[in-house]
Amino acid sequence: MNNSYYLLPSNNSRATISEAALFNQYETDKAITPNAGTTYFVMMLLILVLGFFVTPAAYSANLLFKSNFGPGVSLTPPTGFYANGAWQYLSGTDKETGFSWPVKALGSDFSGIQLITADPISSSTIGNYITNEVRSVIGPKGNSIQELFQNVKINGALGQAGSQAPLLIKRPWTIGDVSNFYMTYWFKYPADFPSKLTRDVPGAGWRTQFEVKTGGYLNDWQGDYRIGITIIKGLDGQLYWQTKGDNVANGPWPRIDYWTIDNQTVAVPVDKWFKFEVYWHRSNGSDGRFWAAVDGQVIADYHGPNMGDYNLPVTRIMVNNPYSGSYTTVESHSTGLEVWDGFPCGDGVSCYNYDTTAPTTPASLTSKLSNYGTAARIALSWSKSSDNVAVAGYKVYRNGANIAATTANTFNDVISGSAKGTLYNYTVKAIDAAENLSAESTAALVTY
Repeated sequence: MNNSYYLLPSNNSRATISEAALFNQYETDKAITPNAGTTYFVMMLLILVLGFFVTPAAYSANLLFKSNFGPGVSLTPPTGFYANGAWQYLSGTDKETGFSWPVKALGSDFSGIQLITADPISSSTIGNYITNEVRSVIGPKGNSIQELFQNVKINGALGQAGSQAPLLIKRPWTIGDVSNFYMTYWFKYPADFPSKLTRDVPGAGWRTQFEVKTGGYLNDWQGDYRIGITIIKGLDGQLYWQTKGDNVANGPWPRIDYWTIDNQTVAVPVDKWFKFEVYWHRSNGSDGRFWAAVDGQVIADYHGPNMGDYNLPVTRIMVNNPYSGSYTTVESHSTGLEVWDGFPCGDGVSCYNYDTTAPTTPASLTSKLSNYGTAARIALSWSKSSDNVAVAGYKVYRNGANIAATTANTFNDVISGSAKGTLYNYTVKAIDAAENLSAESTAALVTY
């Protein structure tokens, strides 16, 4: 079902792309016959030992990237055209999060959209097949937000797919693997999505949500392992989630399906925003894991080997992909992308509605004014905040207006054209990944 063509910018050749849980349990049975003099000591020792093993350890993960596709983020025009596609870069600093495109985490060398078309295209015809834009819409919490909208308008024959536009984080195979990875974002399917999928033609009743692939075989983009999450339309007309590990990652080998999890319990949300989460721990042993959840409900939790025969590293993370064997248009609406190096909210714990606690208030805000004739620089610094999960960044305010976001506990503001003696009032608020905002810091006053 996932047969199309995938051309990567560093390679001039074309290549096709197309359950068991293991737990370790420890039990110790020990008989103790204490005398009167040791009873209290033994009981206290047992309490301390049991407390040490039973009390959950503090769980921490590092936020590597976050973007709401907010002000400052834009899409370049399609570029790097090849026979059946092109590339579109995301660029700029997200003023809501302080993180910048392209993604620097994970050793990424490309982050944007790959446009793959069913037919040969040019710069004048690509828009007939695929369009992408960053635009303002009503978001998951009912307020105005920015979304990335991907739209595949011309596909291949019904049941054959052909065109797709994955939001892609690409990385070289020469820099090692991504052993632990957690990603979440908000996503929305249009109201007519179920009617676009059909079982009338073989191979037509599916649509891709997420994929990760390896690469590097023979120093090329050929990979030996893929994990994909797909929405399937069942014979009863209902949509369900299918998560699968296989070897369909551009490699030259016959297809092998290693494991499949069908989830018909957790509904596929339609015409409303939902929180999508994935996590993996890469291993060729029993400690390997792939986990995914929708609105806090787990749709897959696979334990076991999740590497291919050649142990090739992850090279392509397809955050989402409007790719389907059914009717067009195929749309993706996404916002609030986060990438972490582990579970942020606890091992196997969804972050959906998990974090309602705001970070602590930034303290000790100081300012330093440097005059440059027609302009001035105000260097701000403050003590770092803390949070029950993690601080994502800081919002900087000048005279009550939010002027910037930063991931550091410093910021340089530049002002010009003000009259001598103009007073500026600076404050800072900390924010976490769940958009909880701290109280406002004490003000730092600056006279121009």
